Amino acid sequence: MHDLLTDIQVNAPLWKWVLGGCVALGLALLRYAMGSDRPSQSWLRWGLGALRFIILGTLCFLLLEPLIRSLSQEVEPSKIILVHDGTSSQWLGKDSTSKKLELQTWIKELPKFFNERGIDTQSFVFGTQLQSISSISNKEDSFKFDSPRTDIAGAIEGVRDLFSHKNIAAVIITTDGLSNRGHNPEFSSQFMNAPHFFVGSGDTTHIKDLKIVDLICNNVAYLGNDFPVEVRLHAHGFKGENIKSTISINGKKRDEVVWFSESEVDSKSHKFTIRADKVGALKIRVVSRGEISNEDLTSNNSRTAIIDILESKRRVLIVADAPHPDVAAIKNAAQSNKHQEVEVVWATELNQNEEMPEYDIMILHNLPNPQVPLPAGVGEAIAQDVPMLFIGGANVDWKQLPTERTGIIYETSDLSESVGGSVNDEFSLFSFEKTLENQLSYMPPLNSVLGKVEAKKSLDVLLYKKLGSLETVWPLWAFNKDAAGRRSGVILGDGIWRWRMESFIKDGNFEAFDDLINNSIKYLSSRDDVRRFRIESPNKLFEDEKVKFIAQVYDASLNPTTDVDVELSISDEDGQEFDFFFTTENNYYSLNCGRLTPGTYTWESHCVLDSEVRELKGSFNVVELKAEQTSSAADHGLLKRLSKKSGGLFLGTIAEAELTVVLDNIELRDIVHEYTERQELIRYDILVWLILGALTLEWVIRRRQGGY
Repeated sequence: MHDLLTDIQVNAPLWKWVLGGCVALGLALLRYAMGSDRPSQSWLRWGLGALRFIILGTLCFLLLEPLIRSLSQEVEPSKIILVHDGTSSQWLGKDSTSKKLELQTWIKELPKFFNERGIDTQSFVFGTQLQSISSISNKEDSFKFDSPRTDIAGAIEGVRDLFSHKNIAAVIITTDGLSNRGHNPEFSSQFMNAPHFFVGSGDTTHIKDLKIVDLICNNVAYLGNDFPVEVRLHAHGFKGENIKSTISINGKKRDEVVWFSESEVDSKSHKFTIRADKVGALKIRVVSRGEISNEDLTSNNSRTAIIDILESKRRVLIVADAPHPDVAAIKNAAQSNKHQEVEVVWATELNQNEEMPEYDIMILHNLPNPQVPLPAGVGEAIAQDVPMLFIGGANVDWKQLPTERTGIIYETSDLSESVGGSVNDEFSLFSFEKTLENQLSYMPPLNSVLGKVEAKKSLDVLLYKKLGSLETVWPLWAFNKDAAGRRSGVILGDGIWRWRMESFIKDGNFEAFDDLINNSIKYLSSRDDVRRFRIESPNKLFEDEKVKFIAQVYDASLNPTTDVDVELSISDEDGQEFDFFFTTENNYYSLNCGRLTPGTYTWESHCVLDSEVRELKGSFNVVELKAEQTSSAADHGLLKRLSKKSGGLFLGTIAEAELTVVLDNIELRDIVHEYTERQELIRYDILVWLILGALTLEWVIRRRQGGY
């Protein structure tokens, strides 16, 4: 009874208690102390009066909204987590069928051992990610162990994230120790607070094997250029044999090299030189073979790479009035983009009738100015639709530049000032790092001419001028697009080379400054896309990645619409077609085609827009991923070190593992979880029945006594 009273809580002031008690007592006295039909026997009067007082008192008490606290318990037994490597490196080589069968049997029998002893288990398989076995298949023996990559660190941390607050007695991980994705499991894995036991799979013996360790080449090359392709090989057991490596381009043999293996374990690298003679995707395949073909594993003897051959680089021409640190800073920043080539010329050279280099975008530094007249070729470029970036400080005569190109009217003086920059939060022409505002706070000031700047409505401001701590609305770094669609940019100050140096001093790299310059160049040299049907498609992806497309459709006013159906068909190298339909998401279309087998694919997409069929075509390549074939010998040494680090043990191979050792080295205990819940007392039905029962009893007694 005492426990029940302590579990009831009432949050009501004293006057409500007094009022409820007075109401219950007053009504009871009114009936049984002053009523004309009250019972004649004294003991019955007092008994019924007390019963009436209890009933009315209980009802008044319930009006105070009392709460009752209930305590429930849940017992969480100890659980053992079983994690299995789902990659092919465990069974490749000799006796692959028996190795695969052994793994399937192990997955099926391991939980039975613990379940028979009353211990709960939960099984997972991992490759690139951790997955519950129950979510993949109901039959463990149906696993193919064909995940293309192994992420041991990801599996360890995935278990920790799922069960860090659970009653886990142990984690048992079965793997060959060959990790080729994610962090190094030995130095970066975060273990949960439970011993980890490791079981070694795969074969630790070194077999005769020739493998291509790496195929190194650029992702992009340019038409007419020669580019290197480096192949790195590792040979084990080929001492005294010749090894031939052949390179093929789009299925045609291009070159080959023969090298002699001088030792039992040997490595070799060779660079092929390939000429980019055709625009498009270039499929490069390198195959290496020994003169005696008796390898145990041949799937790692070849590698494939895809290189995009582009027609040309973006040509950036910097025209300056004189040598200046800004020019070197801009040149180095632009050259950090491998898709750009930069050339610097001096205005005096162009004024001497020197030929103007070819260019896609022109950058003027401290031009025009009173000392150096503007070259005729530069004036023609400004008058035409050439993208321009004007940079200059106090020496520039801004009045010589047409307002429709710069987007500003600059009322200058003969004085100069030092200005900083502040970010315009509404700028949207291109994205930049969110830390730019903080970086600008420690950047040295630029040298600018003192004057008033009036910005046209067509000007989009990236940075405003900042005079000390005073922020202004005058542009410092801005972009303009005139009525003819010509794009220009202005930087109203020189000395930006100091920004690049400060970026390196603070961050250890030039990325902040270089990204700002390259994004400006990219925006200025790009053209407005007025196509009403557009598709973003992949160019190259690995076989474990999903093929995804994004489509956009625009109405006649170039507003996005999703009112039409968009179809897409993919064809493989054999001509087999696969048809898909896009689904709508917000104001665009999306399509997930899933994973495709390695090869070259072409796609065609179409939609009907304003009774007109609009079509787009393209191609992409799915590259074969052979990460699981690059090593043949299992690394059980890593498993021993990981088990020691986590407080567990290395149990040996699957055939050697003694699971009773796990039981001897873990603590099985149940954890009791207590949950406190508070409910309104009026919700308990038994109170209603007790009150109705008491009222019924009072009524029956009074009826038998002749009352009502």
